[in-house]
Amino acid sequence: MNSLMNTINRFELFLKSKKGLKIILLSIVLFNTGLYIKSNYSDYSSIQARRDASGFSSDKAYKFAYFYFYTDHFPLATLNKDLEYSEEGANKEITNRGKDLIMEYRHWSRLGESARILAYLPNAYLKGSPENPSIKLFNGLIFTIGLLLLFFGFWKIKKPLFGFLLCFLINCTPFFLFEVYSNENIFGLMASVFFMIIGLNIHVLFLKSIDYFRLGFIAIISGVILGFFSEFRNEISIVIVSLLLIYLLSKNIKIVPRIVLVITVVFFFNSSKKYIRNHFNLKFEKTSHFVSLNKGHVYNGAKISGHNFWHPMFCGLGDFDTKYGYEWNDIIAYNYAIPILNKKYNMNIRYSGKYQTDDYYDDAKLYYKKPEELPNYEEVVKEKVLTDIKNDPLWYTTIIVKRVFRTLTATIPIPYAGLLLFPLIYFLIKRKDWDWIKLIIVSLPLSATSIMVHSGRGTTYNSLFVYFVLVILFVHLCNYFKRKLNTSIQTTGVSEENLKKTLKK
Repeated sequence: MNSLMNTINRFELFLKSKKGLKIILLSIVLFNTGLYIKSNYSDYSSIQARRDASGFSSDKAYKFAYFYFYTDHFPLATLNKDLEYSEEGANKEITNRGKDLIMEYRHWSRLGESARILAYLPNAYLKGSPENPSIKLFNGLIFTIGLLLLFFGFWKIKKPLFGFLLCFLINCTPFFLFEVYSNENIFGLMASVFFMIIGLNIHVLFLKSIDYFRLGFIAIISGVILGFFSEFRNEISIVIVSLLLIYLLSKNIKIVPRIVLVITVVFFFNSSKKYIRNHFNLKFEKTSHFVSLNKGHVYNGAKISGHNFWHPMFCGLGDFDTKYGYEWNDIIAYNYAIPILNKKYNMNIRYSGKYQTDDYYDDAKLYYKKPEELPNYEEVVKEKVLTDIKNDPLWYTTIIVKRVFRTLTATIPIPYAGLLLFPLIYFLIKRKDWDWIKLIIVSLPLSATSIMVHSGRGTTYNSLFVYFVLVILFVHLCNYFKRKLNTSIQTTGVSEENLKKTLKK
């Protein structure tokens, strides 16, 4: 045991040095570069994966990469499948086959979150072509940046061992290996953004000395990062709650600066989102005019800025409901809502039980209508959800309790490890280790989706509090054995100063 503790102490001293910082940061870069290269030859295991949603929908998105890369038009695709991958080829495609130009493929571009298309660019720039587009390089870059900032943040507050163990555990988890480096999707993106935000702001919880000018700048950067990436997938917005909790829970920030920081983050978060949306809305208008001039198929149908709320709430109740007919299936919601829309609002929607209606926005029947886009659809499903909850609160409470238990047990990296949360919190309260408790609290908002919306099909893998629980436990165990070792040394007459000299050697 003494030998093990001596090794840990030596390693911690190494991590605290600037040389240790440089080596660990370089190791993260090299390790993740290796993971990315390996993924080009073989996929990582999908034993931990999210299967609750389509997410990025690369089977539809790839259609828009060609013209966006070569001409900057968005959303623009073509019915022609025989493409020449060059700027000249793209311009010829427009000139010679303008009638084949389309602005929507199935239902990808109309659902908002248009910044997703940017995820193709790193790979396209690396290859010099958007042929066989991939977002794995984008995922790998953002994930690596997140880990770098995460470790650096804990190094700055003189807890490098905690940061190292956290990054190591995260980097070896099957969920992230698959979602970042094998799956053409963005389900690892929320965690990557969370790591960035924690790394940039963790000092607020632990350090007594606060540089308000520097912290204000970090708050601006954090707000912009969150706003930008939430336009890739709106559920990433939940990370802003974690950031606000950092500011609100800090005992080292005075009340007025605390209020200013919260306002700053919210302002730049919303401004960033609005800027991204306006940017792509302007592109949409220009592309509409461009497609019209070239006699292509202009999309004049409905658009939404991001994912609806009440439709997934409706479907999500199907994770444990056996009473009111809910199911994690869009078609179940459509079959419920469309007859009501036709009867109550005289909408005359034609529907034959598919993922879209039998109605179209255009005469060429390229752009079908989706039920989620229909006026009053959200109101209809919202009314059913709220009515069932109001009439049977025990039923809904039971579902929430089951979701909480699933979130605690169906966790990454180790099943059932989430149950350690309760004894750890009790232990930390007894020791009055409030900073560690606050850190755990800051990580909890990422479990919101699995508790409030749906907990099945890997949704619980959004939760990251388990990583902090495991590493906090390990660090406290190390500290316990250090104290035991120091007691033993004092008993045998060996000074702590001599021990440190020995460890440094």
